[in-house]
Amino acid sequence: MQLGLLGSFSFSYSLYLASCTPAKVPPVMAATSALSLTPYTFSCNPRHRKRSISCSIGSPNTIGTHGSKVPRKRSGRTEGARKSMEDSVQRKMEQFYEGSNGPPLRVLPIGGLGEIGMNCMLVGNYDRYILIDAGVMFPDYDELGVQKIIPDTTFIKRWSHKIEAVIITHGHEDHIGALPWVIPALDSHTPIYASSFTMELIRKRLKENGIFVPSRLKVFKTRRRFTAGPFEIEPIRVTHSIPDCCGLVLRCADGTILHTGDWKIDESPLDGKVFDREALEQLSKEGVTLMMSDSTNVLSPGRTTSESVVRDALMKHISAAKGRVITTQFASNIHRLGSVKSAADLTGRKLVFVGMSLRTYLDAAWKDGKAPIDPSTLVTIF
Repeated sequence: MQLGLLGSFSFSYSLYLASCTPAKVPPVMAATSALSLTPYTFSCNPRHRKRSISCSIGSPNTIGTHGSKVPRKRSGRTEGARKSMEDSVQRKMEQFYEGSNGPPLRVLPIGGLGEIGMNCMLVGNYDRYILIDAGVMFPDYDELGVQKIIPDTTFIKRWSHKIEAVIITHGHEDHIGALPWVIPALDSHTPIYASSFTMELIRKRLKENGIFVPSRLKVFKTRRRFTAGPFEIEPIRVTHSIPDCCGLVLRCADGTILHTGDWKIDESPLDGKVFDREALEQLSKEGVTLMMSDSTNVLSPGRTTSESVVRDALMKHISAAKGRVITTQFASNIHRLGSVKSAADLTGRKLVFVGMSLRTYLDAAWKDGKAPIDPSTLVTIF
């Protein structure tokens, strides 16, 4: 997650947020990875009065092979001046604004900031919050015995009376995978909002964990505003590698926040649902107090290849191949799965899934009317 602020502000420590340890950041990354842990005050659109935003940072937990929670930490010793700086950063991170004191707009990234995975963020207006996403992070090569890394649910539980809604931007594991741990930490009536395809994935996950309560699940549609917690929320369509991805416009009396969710700009997506530039253009005229944006490889030059180009390449190579063809992909990339199916049909082949995840995402897409394949046509293997 990249945190972008509109206006002028100051930087202090550079943070590796998974471990709360200072880290060296390349100069090109400074504007997105080095954040002041004290409140930022900055100038905005002239039509808005000066705003102030507080940003604090939580810490994650890891789930071991037997479900035990162990602290996540970086390898290597921390001594001398570096240790002193780490202690100072930790003290700052333990200072949270509460009540009417401090800035009206408050951001508390519990995970996912400056790292890949475990997206989970509290956004509030004074002491009223919404929780955006609840994802897992997968372990690194040196974290033996760890299956998943999840946000710190003890903190979420401590603030459960302040969290009035959960909003999910899309259905990737690093955005919904921690829901089985996060939901029990919340109030039993806290609603969960998501798009229709994402909600199908959530329903399955909650049923598997015995915490499915239909009345808590609320489906939203893009460009249709609804109220959750202290905000009027407007989901806007963004393109990504999974259907039904949304950015969120959060409006309240003290400002407007744009949370883009995960995105890429695909000019020719296979489902025809293009990135909603018009919504962003309208928002730029309205004025934005804070923008938070998340796009993997955004600092790399060039453009991400359109899914339609990938489809044409698959058609070419599968058509030229003889005999059996094996393809691999992220299970959540339903559009890519449709391209493989088209190539199979063109060359007289049948599809066989190996693994459960492909079927999980396909079944969710089928229930939501977004599947490029009828699950009943798949070859079953035993």
